[in-house]
Amino acid sequence: MNLIKRYWEQQPLTLLLVVGLFFRLVAAIFSKGWGMFDDHYLVIEASQSWVDDFDYNNWLPWNQDTDNPVPDGHSFFYVGLHYYFFSFLQNVLGIVDPQVKMYFVRIIHAFYSLLTISLSYKITKKLSNEHLAKHVGLLIALLWLFPILSVKNLVEMVCIPPLLGVAWNFIRYEEEKKNKFLLFAGLLIGIAIGIRYQAGFFAMGFGLYLLIRKYWAGATIFGLVGIGTFFLTQASDLFIWERPFAEFGEYIRYNIEHRVSYFDRPWYMYLGTVGGLLIPPVSLMLMAGFGYKWKKYLVLVLPSFLFFAFHSYFPNKQERFILPFIPFLIIVGIMGWDAIQKNFSFWQKRPKLISGSWKFFWGLNTIVLIFITPAYTKRSQVEAMYWLRNVGDYNNLIVDASHVDNPRNPPKFYLGSWKAHYWTTRKTTAEDVRNMVEQSSPDMRPNYVVFMEEEQVAERKARFEKGYDCELDLVATIDPSYIDALLHTLNPNNENFTTRIYKINEH
Repeated sequence: MNLIKRYWEQQPLTLLLVVGLFFRLVAAIFSKGWGMFDDHYLVIEASQSWVDDFDYNNWLPWNQDTDNPVPDGHSFFYVGLHYYFFSFLQNVLGIVDPQVKMYFVRIIHAFYSLLTISLSYKITKKLSNEHLAKHVGLLIALLWLFPILSVKNLVEMVCIPPLLGVAWNFIRYEEEKKNKFLLFAGLLIGIAIGIRYQAGFFAMGFGLYLLIRKYWAGATIFGLVGIGTFFLTQASDLFIWERPFAEFGEYIRYNIEHRVSYFDRPWYMYLGTVGGLLIPPVSLMLMAGFGYKWKKYLVLVLPSFLFFAFHSYFPNKQERFILPFIPFLIIVGIMGWDAIQKNFSFWQKRPKLISGSWKFFWGLNTIVLIFITPAYTKRSQVEAMYWLRNVGDYNNLIVDASHVDNPRNPPKFYLGSWKAHYWTTRKTTAEDVRNMVEQSSPDMRPNYVVFMEEEQVAERKARFEKGYDCELDLVATIDPSYIDALLHTLNPNNENFTTRIYKINEH
């Protein structure tokens, strides 16, 4: 305890990094699976399929069954890094087990995310004092959502360190007036946009800040280097599509055209999202602090607020979209709330209310942190495919979804086979699938059927056996993790369910 106290007093950043790394490594080791659709199917599945000379999403023009192939609107920068990394693991080190590969991926992300803690601490200390920097660092290190999300393949999390790096270099430029800091800032903003296109709204905010401060030459350096770096992150478009910014252009077109195709949520949604994620009443204190000192900390507020405002305006909203805003809110919010406490007698007279709010925050946050950090997400789907990978006689599979219109996507990264599988739906019966199988080659013939949802299992099994003219033998039942079961109970639309694997015995 004395050692911890000494480090907290003499080397607080070191202690914050150690504590933050501990929880992130716990997540890296135990929190297998994925969080949302995009961080697996648009990153891991795509990159590994390229390593295996396949194209899971048909993103590459030569794999699109059309005379006029078009980009799909995804940056190849982050997924491309995974392609090269998986190639190295598989072709150089001989590592082919998907679970082992993902250990490496999560551990690398765990260490990478320490930049968020370090930069948040340094920015706060530079703009205020060490006491507030410690507070910010502790929040970034231990906020319940950061450890587990930091080790997932969410571009919304991966773009945070370079965005904070831009802010740090801007602050250093304000202090020393050396153009090298704007050069570094330009490099980092280009990387951030290459990872997550929406980071461009941060870039606009940072550029506007330079113009407001009348740093004309600095704005030119930042803009040109940023555009140049972003161009380099998208250089693959020149070789794949034979034109620059092909994916970026399609991304803009698609999102404008489909702005209400997925979600059409109200403008105030993200106020509730942020308010909930940061746990009230502390979240309200941080939001008040963010607004109170916006002028003083304009270098942080302007780019992050522009990003927040755009996402609040745009109808297609998902909770993860707003994640890059949260560290900026915490940094400015802590400094701004400190000023509110000092400048308003109302709060000066109520220290117990403030301390009580923080005690409630840390108590609840600690419980959720311990519960969430090691959670194995999408366990049943991952383990089902991993079981089939190792069963020995696997040839192909059928996904039974005869009770719905849209079947679930099996995570083939863990299966190790990219064969086109079969599925049933309300419209596509088991008899239809049997007819398709009879017309296919022997290497495509399925010998397992997977029931990925629990609804009407007995009825679906009987229906399948009759339509496919077979008997099904239950060979494996994969239960969801505790977090998956809880989420499915709270919202049945969550893809968290018991998965059953049956061996097909044809008549």
